[in-house]
Amino acid sequence: MIDVIAAAQIQDARLLALATHWQDALEDAGTPPSFEQLQPRLGPDLLNIHWLVEEQGHPRRFRYLSIGEHVKLAYGGSIVGRYLDELVKRSAQPRVMGYFDTAISRPAVVHIAGRVYAEATRPASGERLLLPIADEKTGRVSRILGATTHSWVSPNNPSGPVPIRQVRTYIPLDGTDSWSETSL
Repeated sequence: MIDVIAAAQIQDARLLALATHWQDALEDAGTPPSFEQLQPRLGPDLLNIHWLVEEQGHPRRFRYLSIGEHVKLAYGGSIVGRYLDELVKRSAQPRVMGYFDTAISRPAVVHIAGRVYAEATRPASGERLLLPIADEKTGRVSRILGATTHSWVSPNNPSGPVPIRQVRTYIPLDGTDSWSETSL
């Protein structure tokens, strides 16, 4: 069984709580939980920073199903119903789609720390967690429950220093070794 807390250096208490809830549900069922299974465990603090995407089509695209208020702040409004590739600059799509793809295809937990919204005019400092989630109807891992903390007080307006890099840690659910990469 994987240990997300040991493998990733999660700093934010809300992300730690989310990782713990997800890992407990994974251990209980033996498979990634659905959002519907986790939702009752998520209080207002977690729902505020959450986002939920579902993979759709071939080639794969990720459509936002729900987001919290903190995420709305980053985008200046709701992005529900929109696709990731509509929101991310073309130059950043290989990197961003890469970690979304890994979360679902492998599947793996992905933790990102440092520079977030890196492709924005004025990036933010923060953390992001991507958790593979099963579709409640099919049981297939086709969703990602994510959470993002960021230093923006309004879109493209960060407070405090912004790191020049981000560290991405991948924790495969099959128990193989986790790995990290740094870029930007």
